[in-house]
Amino acid sequence: MTDTNKTLSLNKKLTLTGAFSALVIVLVITKLGIIPIGATASITVLHIPVILICMLAGLPEGLFVGAVFGISSLIRAAMSPSSVLDPCFVNPLCSVLPRMLIAIVATFFWKGFNMIPHMPKSVAAGITGFLTTVAHTMLVLGCVYIFKGDVVREALGGMGYFALIGACSFNAILESISATIICAAVFAGLFIAGKKKSKLSQE
Repeated sequence: MTDTNKTLSLNKKLTLTGAFSALVIVLVITKLGIIPIGATASITVLHIPVILICMLAGLPEGLFVGAVFGISSLIRAAMSPSSVLDPCFVNPLCSVLPRMLIAIVATFFWKGFNMIPHMPKSVAAGITGFLTTVAHTMLVLGCVYIFKGDVVREALGGMGYFALIGACSFNAILESISATIICAAVFAGLFIAGKKKSKLSQE
């Protein structure tokens, strides 16, 4: 029975990993993962599947989906660049590395908040989504500046790292709020589904 349970658990993890990887690829290719808000702002939700898979399956699966996210964004930046920063993302250290690092960040926060007694999973998920999204913005821009700093400064007229963080802060806030809502909603839905399943099994 133990071996069967382990096999089922592994199968579920593989299924989730495949589903989230496919979702990331579709969101990147179709650009549905970038939602325009007005003329100058937009919300990126491409990183949210990475956060969710870390919470639902674990760090190894999160690293894999993060790598898929990074490689997909690298290919898109190479084939159809749409912003001044896109040429930087052809470098895997700017596109793949930070997307894998957020899996570590998400797992760290998720495990940390779950150690707090009586904290609801949906609350822990929402806070994890918020903080990881902030970390995602800082990690991506940080890697761009570390590995492509000269290119960025030339493209943006000498703008420094913290000035760029400030310029992106409005978008980052929108993304963090959206990640909070989506992550919390997913775990609230799982909780409701679990309660319904428990009631049905008792009947």
